[in-house]
Amino acid sequence: MRIRHTRHPAVGAYALPVLCLLAMGGEAVAQTTAPADFSGVWMAFAVENPDGGGNAPRYSEAGRAALDAFAAQFHEIPETGAACVGTGMPSVMLSTVSYPIELVQIESRIVMVAELETQIRRVYLDGREHPEDFLPTSVGHSIGTWEGETLVIDTALLEEWPLRPWPRSDATRIVERVRLTKLADVDARPTGFVASVEAPVNDDVLVFDITVTDPSLYDGPQRRIAYYQRMSDSATLEYACSKGLWLEQLEEQRIER
Repeated sequence: MRIRHTRHPAVGAYALPVLCLLAMGGEAVAQTTAPADFSGVWMAFAVENPDGGGNAPRYSEAGRAALDAFAAQFHEIPETGAACVGTGMPSVMLSTVSYPIELVQIESRIVMVAELETQIRRVYLDGREHPEDFLPTSVGHSIGTWEGETLVIDTALLEEWPLRPWPRSDATRIVERVRLTKLADVDARPTGFVASVEAPVNDDVLVFDITVTDPSLYDGPQRRIAYYQRMSDSATLEYACSKGLWLEQLEEQRIER
């Protein structure tokens, strides 16, 4: 059981410098503005499907068949959360169960530490491409580029995950568009579950506009928008996990043939 305690808000985000080259004597003006700073502790308070309907993804016929074939190997599939198994991307960014994510931003990367199952993402901002020798993981390999104040994150090299609601294959690709705004500028409001936790420190909202594509699993691109509120920088707690427990339970359910 997880118990939260009320804490005094404190925000320790740093500010990136702004470089302005101002023209004199009628010369041309060149201005370079540093990208936005997303540093801090954030908690998702709402997720929306901009295409309407619920947040469950639409699967292709082949995708449904693959998911059903995996499930048919077992009497039942143990609940992953009960054994602290992180479900990876995109689920970790779409969870609204009151577990915050801390973002630490420097010039070369953003490190995201999710309290939920202690899942960690690194978004590289130094111009590198996806490697050819990377071991696929549940959160994949992420590279980011700036379009003004919006960060565009491309995630690939994801390990296979044959479970609903957000399965993955080696063909899965995820693109996120991340931007800062204010609560007054979005229609989304906190769900009842999230509204009962510690209050946010201000009206900042971090928006993750997420699109998942995988023709082997989904019926077209699946787009969801997650809204995060800024929390106290002491709002995170330790989360102890053990994947081995879940794998043992899964094998106990295997159907002998």
